[in-house]
Amino acid sequence: MNKKEALQKLYIFRGADKYATFADVQPGIGNAPDDQREIIVNILDACCKELAIEIESVKRPTKTALKEIIVHHMNDIYTARVNAENKDFGYHLCWFLAEKVGLDLWKHSTTKIWGYWDIVNKEVKTVTRVRKAARQKAGNTMA
Repeated sequence: MNKKEALQKLYIFRGADKYATFADVQPGIGNAPDDQREIIVNILDACCKELAIEIESVKRPTKTALKEIIVHHMNDIYTARVNAENKDFGYHLCWFLAEKVGLDLWKHSTTKIWGYWDIVNKEVKTVTRVRKAARQKAGNTMA
């Protein structure tokens, strides 16, 4: 990964109107409520800022450190009070950011369900199962 190119892409991303620029990622996202747009944009901008700081601060950032930043923000999207369309939009843009900093997050995402869908053969698939709460899992092992 070329640091200068990655930083330039991150700065361009931060300055872009995410919902106008990336509307093709998810049809209908242009109708998202303003309050939900703001939540997703703030999470994405924070992710972008942390990635830029990591890239600028070390001689050669590790893929693990960059991945942790992206996963942290994907988890923020998962817990955000926004509808499924906005969550999916946020996840797609996190993957976009991962690609811009030299990560292949697709292969790392197959073991985690980010809310409403999973990745199968690099394509988004609707999840038919749900995550069990930690208490529920613990309760099942005691039975």
